[in-house]
Amino acid sequence: MILLGQMSQALSKTLTFRISCWLMGLVAFAQLIISGVTLAIRFEQTRQVKVVEKIVTQEVTVPAVKTNVYVPPVTADIKEPEAPTVAKNILPAPRPLTNPSISDPVCERLVNEARSARFSEDMMSAITKLEQAKSINPNEPNTLFEIGLVHESMGIYDRAASYFHQVFAMGTSGAGTLYQQAAMKLRDGFEQPQDKINRIVLGRARVFTDPDNSKGQRVVLTIPVQSIPGEVIESRDLEVTVNFFDEVGAKKEIAPAATEVCKIDYRWVTEPTDWQGGEELLRVSYTIPSQDLQQEHLFGERKYYGQVVELSYKGELIDAQAWPRILAHKLNKPEQSPMFLEQELPPDFNRENPLLPNVSAQQNAEQPLPTFDNPPPLDDNEADYLPPPPSDLPPDGESPLPVPAEYKNLPSR
Repeated sequence: MILLGQMSQALSKTLTFRISCWLMGLVAFAQLIISGVTLAIRFEQTRQVKVVEKIVTQEVTVPAVKTNVYVPPVTADIKEPEAPTVAKNILPAPRPLTNPSISDPVCERLVNEARSARFSEDMMSAITKLEQAKSINPNEPNTLFEIGLVHESMGIYDRAASYFHQVFAMGTSGAGTLYQQAAMKLRDGFEQPQDKINRIVLGRARVFTDPDNSKGQRVVLTIPVQSIPGEVIESRDLEVTVNFFDEVGAKKEIAPAATEVCKIDYRWVTEPTDWQGGEELLRVSYTIPSQDLQQEHLFGERKYYGQVVELSYKGELIDAQAWPRILAHKLNKPEQSPMFLEQELPPDFNRENPLLPNVSAQQNAEQPLPTFDNPPPLDDNEADYLPPPPSDLPPDGESPLPVPAEYKNLPSR
């Protein structure tokens, strides 16, 4: 009994201890929760902004605060830092365009011969040689451009333009300077000789008479040929002709120069003749040889009188000057009919046109003109020069061609 009582006492003590420990734990946990909630509420309250409005009846002046601005001292010795030098790559100078060379020697010879033939106005020979060169190399720019120039000189502009187009399509790499020339031909069109009128003119000629010439009378002309700035002129296309005139005999008749006796020399003073300065000078010397007394007595003394200067471009006259001016009036005379002896002229001679029969003479003689139906009368020994008429001629008033039956009875309009 005693043992049981002791055991029950020990159990009760243990149970009481455990219950008290649990109660204390619960109280501590509750305090922790209450503390956390309180801290959270206070944290939220501190985040809220409270705006308090107060009415101020007294003006408050706030003194301005002076701020000291720092100004750095100015020194003249300060230099800006130099920019770093960058090495520049200098491009090489552009290579000038050149005329492309002809690789084949036979083709080159044919093109040079064709160019010489074109200068001498032998276009048939030039085209023949160029066609041979084209058969060797169809894509040679020199050959194609020269063919275009030949057709341009002949006035066949559509064919010339087609060859210039072929050269232009090759570009600078294939045609060189010929590309630029072909482009100018296609851009500016083909030039006509009349387009040079008032663009190339003759200046006033200067006349110098040489008094010391023992071989006869010698006259030197200096003729300026002027052009507008930038005008492209080919010297081979330009021609200056001087026609000299002399006074002959005591009556001082004006007669053309005797070219079989007198001597005329042409020479360009300024070379090359490219008209870059707008003017080129042509010097022409005219020499009348000395005559003996017998020739002067028979033909009269011959003295220099004047000249007519003609400027032609590609064979077309574009300017002319006469000196003295009365010479132009004296040369403007109607052509005189040739002199015939009346005893040598046939009775039916047509004076107005010797190549045609005299119709008025035949009409006056009441002789009809010979026709197919009325041939001229023949002599006994003269053969008929007209063929006999065909035997299958239709009757008068009918069509010479057969008419189908369905078209014979058509009503007339």
